[in-house]
Amino acid sequence: MLSSSHNKQYIYSTMASASHMSLLLLALVALTPSTTSAAAASPNLNLLNLQEVFQLFGFPLGLIPAPVDSFTLTPIGILPPTFNFTIHYKEPCYVQFVYPNYYNPVFTGKITFGKLFDMQGHKDQFPSGEWINMYDVTVVDQNLYFQFATASATVDRSFFAEVKNCTYGPLLPADYSNQLISQLPISAE
Repeated sequence: MLSSSHNKQYIYSTMASASHMSLLLLALVALTPSTTSAAAASPNLNLLNLQEVFQLFGFPLGLIPAPVDSFTLTPIGILPPTFNFTIHYKEPCYVQFVYPNYYNPVFTGKITFGKLFDMQGHKDQFPSGEWINMYDVTVVDQNLYFQFATASATVDRSFFAEVKNCTYGPLLPADYSNQLISQLPISAE
């Protein structure tokens, strides 16, 4: 049985979640269906960039690297608010987070509050040297839980506090300097 202080905490937590969902819905109504492009950007300051949109869903600002050429959000569910997303990069790009990350020129998936799922077009390179598809990212308290094709990892969200820039072409960190270019994932596009 919960004590009254636990009940108050649960009610506050539920109200906070409902408040976040309402704010998220209002912000996304202004963006949906939304396409933004660096080339076609308007001076409308009310539009959010991709990193700010992902923050509305509870993710840290630096989870998705820049520069994004364009992105779209398409609603697919109301309760909870769920969207298909498509992110376009100029060409395949790499960025160093915990592991080297690879992004196809087209990176897709679904997003709802605290969860990215059904992702395609994103791989991480594990210490074994193998590039592994990332499928899901879930916010769990102050951590992000990453689900890969063959593994999972938990990382503190503060690791993604700042937006990193993609490098076009192969990213070869110092400890992988003897890696052959042919071992890097290549876009089929």
